[in-house]
Order: sequence, then structure tokens, then C-alpha cells
Amino acid sequence: MGLIGVPVSFALYWVMLRGKKDDPFPKWGLLRLVIAGVISTVAASLLSMPISGVLAFVQAGTVTDLGGLIQIIKTNPEVLQEMIEKSNNTEAAKLFWRFIGMFFSAGLLEEGLKYLTCRIAIRKEGMVRTWMDAVIAFAFVGITFELLENIFFGAGADLETTIIRSLSPAHFVFDIIMGYLFGKYLVTGEKKYSWLALIIPTVYHTISNTLVHYPYISIAIVISYGVLAVLIVIKVILWQKNKTLDVPVIIDPSGHRLQTQS
Repeated sequence: MGLIGVPVSFALYWVMLRGKKDDPFPKWGLLRLVIAGVISTVAASLLSMPISGVLAFVQAGTVTDLGGLIQIIKTNPEVLQEMIEKSNNTEAAKLFWRFIGMFFSAGLLEEGLKYLTCRIAIRKEGMVRTWMDAVIAFAFVGITFELLENIFFGAGADLETTIIRSLSPAHFVFDIIMGYLFGKYLVTGEKKYSWLALIIPTVYHTISNTLVHYPYISIAIVISYGVLAVLIVIKVILWQKNKTLDVPVIIDPSGHRLQTQS
């Protein structure tokens, strides 16, 4: 079931790489990006559970007697859930804690890992020579993350949900934004774009995951991802055709200035 999204991911890979056929990444460059996507996916999976657990204890207001509570939970696992439900006695409280949970266990965790692993992957000399290279590199990591996440998720999901996830590639959208902004930092030297490359996808991801629990809003969010993905693909093709982002970088991915602006 999880393999349903594979054609979509490979189609996105093809769209991103079609502009690199005459100027390919250095040897093993694509493998570095794939590995970055794999590492970020695995790390997010491993860290999500403990982070969610810590947040659950904080939400229940039990951090002052954590040892005692753990002993109680061992004999009655439902105690923690009951305490959380008591702390969420209003809709505003539920929304607040859902936002906090999604920020740390999804938005910041996943976007932060993709941002970090991609930056490490593109430090190799020649990996990023233009603004477009940065967009492609970050998108490649995001597509890989999405591909693996859909495979893992699809293993235990129904057909309809799996198809919907495959046709609404959220991580592709997040990482195009990330790559565009980080590329802008590399061609302008303005550090704020480096921060925005992480902050905007993180906030977007967090808000989306928070609101997706509301039925009608979730439908709108899923549709928006699909529509944005199509519009982005069209935009990328136009960028490639018109060489809009074939702008040389003046900062390398390590943060060193390569040349002065004329």
C-alpha cells in the first residue's frame, strides 16, 4: 500500500532534475541528497516519540514528580491520558497544546532535520553553484523524506488515505520554500533568508498539522497541498526554461563569501 506514492515522488524527482541534465551535480551529489533525506526521515521517526512523551508529561503538569508518575503509569497506563484530558478542559487549551505538540514533534523536528542534513550534504564544493541548485537540492531531500514517510505510513493505512497523502506532497511544498529562501541567502548574502528558510516551513508545517484535526479544515489543507504542488511544478519548469534562477551564488553553503557583488 505504501508504494502507491512512489510514482508521484519519482515524477517530482524528474521535474527537479530535468534542469540539471546539462549541468549535473558533482559525482555522488544526488546520493548525498538521498542519504540526507533518509537520515532526516529516520531521525524524525526515532525522536518523535520521546519528544511527544516529554510534552505529554509537561502538559499533564507532572514534571515535578516525574519518577513517581512513571511508576504509576507502569501499573495503569491510562493515568497520563486522564491527566492530559483534565488539563484540556477548554477548546483553547486543546488547540494550544496541539500547536505546541506539532511544533516540537513535527514542524521544528522534521523541517529542522531536513534543513540541517541538506546543508551538510551541499557543503561539498560544486554542489550549489546557482540559486536553482539550492532549490533542487532542498526539494530532493524533501521528496525523499515524503517518499519514505508515505511508505512507512502506507503500511498501516487504508487505500483512500494513502492515495490522498500521495497526491498532496506537503514536504515537497515545504522544501521548495526552504530551498528558494536558502538560495536567496546564497545569492544575496543576507543572513535573514537563511533563517527564514527554516522558520517559514516550520511555521507552515506546524499550523497545518495543528488544524488538520478539524475535519473541514483538513480537507482544505490537503487540497491546498495538491494545488500548491502543481503550481510549484509549473513554476519550476518556467524557472528552468527561462533560466530565472540561474544566478551564481556569492556565498557558499558553508557561509564563506565567494565573490563581491558588482
